[in-house]
This record gives sequence, C-alpha cells and structure tokens, in this order.
Amino acid sequence: MKKIRLIKTIQDIEINREKFPYTSKVLLVTGLSGSGKSYLAKKLEKEYNATSFQVEWLIHSKHVSDECKNILETFLLENPEIVPYVNNKWNNCKIEDENELLKKYINKFFLFFLQNKNPHKLYIIEGLQLFTLIDFELIKDFPIIIKGTSSFRSLKNRLKRDLSKHKNEKIRYFFKAIRQSKLYQFKHRKVLNKFIKKINEGE
Repeated sequence: MKKIRLIKTIQDIEINREKFPYTSKVLLVTGLSGSGKSYLAKKLEKEYNATSFQVEWLIHSKHVSDECKNILETFLLENPEIVPYVNNKWNNCKIEDENELLKKYINKFFLFFLQNKNPHKLYIIEGLQLFTLIDFELIKDFPIIIKGTSSFRSLKNRLKRDLSKHKNEKIRYFFKAIRQSKLYQFKHRKVLNKFIKKINEGE
C-alpha cells in the first residue's frame, strides 16, 4: 500500500479517479500543507472548466469564489450561532468542545454544499480538512487525488511559499512555521496515511 513518506516524495495517489467527470461531478484533492494541493486544484479547474470549493472557507472566508459565495452566505444565515467564530477565524477555538464545534460545522457545510451546488457544473474540492475534519463516510466514494509530496518537501514548499508574504518578519515566521510543522507536516502525515489505508480497505 502506498503511503506518504517523511523524505521521499511518491507519485500522487488516485482513488475512484475514473468517476470524474462522468458519474461524479465532484473531484477531491487533498494532501499535507505545502504539498501542492492548491496548484493541482487550479490546474484541474482550468482543464475541466470546473468551479473551486473549499470547506476551509468556513475559516478563511475572504478567499471564497464568486460562484460559491451565495452558498457560504446562505449557510451562515441558517447557522447564525457560528458567525462570531467565523469572523474570528475560529481563533478562539482552543478547548476540546470548540474544536468539536468546528468539526461539526465543517461537516454540515460540506453537506450543505453537496445539496445546493449546481448539478450541471463540475467542482474541485481542495483542502487538508478532507482528511483531518470531514467524516470519512461522507467522502469515501468520491474520486480523490492525494498529493504524494513528502513531509520534508511539503515543509520546504510551505516555507518558500509563505516567507515571501512575510517580508518584514521572515525570521519570526520561519520559526513559527517550524513549530507548526510538528502538526501540519508530521502529525498530519500519520493521519493522512490512516485515511489512505481506510480508503484502500474499502471501509
């Protein structure tokens, strides 16, 4: 069984890929932070004239696409109790109950999208939340591409990508990214490999 490695990058893992764009109008793209998910998703969007969607918009809503803005706005109107969390990017979400709250509403948002998307359009859904927060049963039958980028390569890519955005505090951000790598590149690698194993076993 293929799995994401610490140092060596492997070929991207494709599961149920033959379903898109024929029997499934949705293709999922996931992987470690810095693995190249967004780059691949944008490439696929152009190739298939597809629309992007990210459950992460419930955390960072400023990047929402125009085509999906109405879906996000309608979801928040129907769930006003989480608007303060969304406005604060869930930064106050520190205790276990609030982390569970984020997971609950990320899953609700994903289901809401599936129920309200345009049935005639193709969609590329990208994000690490697909393997960290979304319930496995909701996505196990979708076509999915998992980036095979290693932990170390993902960290290197993330630093290269984000340091340019922090020109005035590069050193501070560098050490922050190194600290965060414990979660985003190393702990998440174990979670992602468990996810890959579950899909391969058809659970």
